[in-house]
Amino acid sequence: MSTHMALPPLPPTRCGPLRLSAGLIGFTVAVTLSALPIGRAVRVVGWLRRLVRRPAGFDEAMVAVVAARRAGVWFPGRAACLENSLAAVFTAALLGRRVDWCVGARMMPYTAHAWVEAEGRPVGEAAAPDRPYLLIMRV
Repeated sequence: MSTHMALPPLPPTRCGPLRLSAGLIGFTVAVTLSALPIGRAVRVVGWLRRLVRRPAGFDEAMVAVVAARRAGVWFPGRAACLENSLAAVFTAALLGRRVDWCVGARMMPYTAHAWVEAEGRPVGEAAAPDRPYLLIMRV
């Protein structure tokens, strides 16, 4: 089982076999890509944005996030925000939708975080974070 870092619980969203399969493939690609330098992930996600033009609605993005995180539960290694957010990007793309991949940071104590957004809102994140993250990159 993977170790999850402070990820909020997901809402009860139903995912059929097609979406769960997309989540598994998306998570596998994300874990492979996250082992490489971050610049590679940025380039691949940028290429994917040009390839998949239809933006995801909030509910569609939530399905991608849920499917990706469910696949990550069975991963024997680290499944934190970077892997899960990248997996959600690839899962959404496999389902024919595009989400924004965001990376941010905050101080005191310093932490970095990655998430996805749809319709200008974070998807699968805490509704009211104790301290917001400063957006560093949106792809």
